[in-house]
Amino acid sequence: MTDDTTIGRTNPVQSKARARRGMILAFWWGIVLLGLFAVSSGGPPVLVVPVILIGIIVASNTIIVIRGTGPEQQALAPGRLARADAEEDPVAVTASRSPKRNGSERTRRAGVLHYERRRLRFTYYETLQKRTSASGPIDPTDEITVFDTSPRDIELGPRPTALRPALSLTIDGSLHVIEFSPAMDLGAGVVGAIVAGAWFDQLLELGARPG
Repeated sequence: MTDDTTIGRTNPVQSKARARRGMILAFWWGIVLLGLFAVSSGGPPVLVVPVILIGIIVASNTIIVIRGTGPEQQALAPGRLARADAEEDPVAVTASRSPKRNGSERTRRAGVLHYERRRLRFTYYETLQKRTSASGPIDPTDEITVFDTSPRDIELGPRPTALRPALSLTIDGSLHVIEFSPAMDLGAGVVGAIVAGAWFDQLLELGARPG
């Protein structure tokens, strides 16, 4: 998966998502520091555990940003899907798919959302869904395609928002909820909505039907 910054230009969607990520991390680091100050100043011991847990989550989110693996790194530049068609330059981003919002682990699948040759496709490897085999070699024949369709055959759900930061697609009567943020992502709402919103807008431009 590569950074989708438009060559020679700034990707405004990515810049917006990164700015929101920075604001969110600054807020939560502030919470952690305030908690540490309260504990060190003689505050109730009951604060120790939540401060530690929040600190771990904030630190893990910071590591994601440092490594450049957050969903904001994959934010679509304006017109990116149209360019994929015009220049035969496919798009592929990591995402998860479930048949409903907040799907269970059995139905939620981590995979890749592809767009190329005027087709939208979601695939995943079954072996990678199992922790015991996640570190082993990937068998190409194990790839499973959940859907492969033209944007014109897609009915879009509500536009993604901070409270519902997912791309909802109805294809042949089946609902597919696509989310771009990993588990425990503090920016899943605001950042996820920006990333999913870019897909929503561009699929609409390519002929997808509004719900």
